[in-house]
Amino acid sequence: MIPTVSLTALTAGDPRAVDAIHTATRDVGLFYVDGSPEFAKDLFDISRRFFALPMADKQAISITRSPNYRGYVGMGEESTNGAADLKESFEFGMESLPPSVAHPPPYYQMYGGNQWPSELALPGFRSAIEAYSAYQEQIGAAVVVALAGTLGLSGVLGQSDSAFGEALCSFARVIYYGNPGAYGDDARLAAHTDSGMVTVSVQDCPGLEVLAGGEWVSVAPPDGCCVVFTGELLELWSSGYYRACVHRVHNRALRGDRVSLITFFIPELRSVLRPVGGSGAEFVVGEREWARVGQIF
Repeated sequence: MIPTVSLTALTAGDPRAVDAIHTATRDVGLFYVDGSPEFAKDLFDISRRFFALPMADKQAISITRSPNYRGYVGMGEESTNGAADLKESFEFGMESLPPSVAHPPPYYQMYGGNQWPSELALPGFRSAIEAYSAYQEQIGAAVVVALAGTLGLSGVLGQSDSAFGEALCSFARVIYYGNPGAYGDDARLAAHTDSGMVTVSVQDCPGLEVLAGGEWVSVAPPDGCCVVFTGELLELWSSGYYRACVHRVHNRALRGDRVSLITFFIPELRSVLRPVGGSGAEFVVGEREWARVGQIF
């Protein structure tokens, strides 16, 4: 059974909430967090209106126009494990200037700003997305701090010299899976694991499936809840204590078109991590994530 925990309890370090996500993350790699704000209900409507915009408006903010890999992505323009993704998406992230250095490494392209549709084309879209992103950042931070605590580590966030930096770095997508009747028995998003530390997601209808005990299980969070699942970076950093959650979106699981909002959380890009227990070589978070960007586009 996938547990539901309270964001308030998790932020406060309630032992029962921490124990619940510890067990769920070890067993399945996934759990639910309640307390989603009321304004989240409007996100799905305004997200659908974005994907309903004329193609010219969406292509005006195409990801190909961004040096930071942010903007609109059309059907089949991304891939997962070598298979084209049968979806559209709008991709954005935490806006920040790259550090000023004489010879910036390639991963510094992950810093930068977002592209947004004009207020004339879609009023309120940017403000709605930014407000909800701020809420998801609370979830990401609370989960990462709690999981680090289960490994006996504290103070991983909050200071410039903390292990994960002053705050987590985030990259996000609004995803639209349209017209399920046209795709038969296809995987709309192939089975995979996310590259980051943890992923926080909300969906307006079923479709997400997780691999548990060798079987695909439908992810159906209670109303008002987010889905949180683990990524490869958490598995690497924890020396395999926590495993990355294998998941997919399969067409036969869709009851209609579907919108989801997904945020991927990682430590600050310049963070240098060594797997807990010293069982592996240290690595720079940004360098690892940059290598994954090349596999997607």
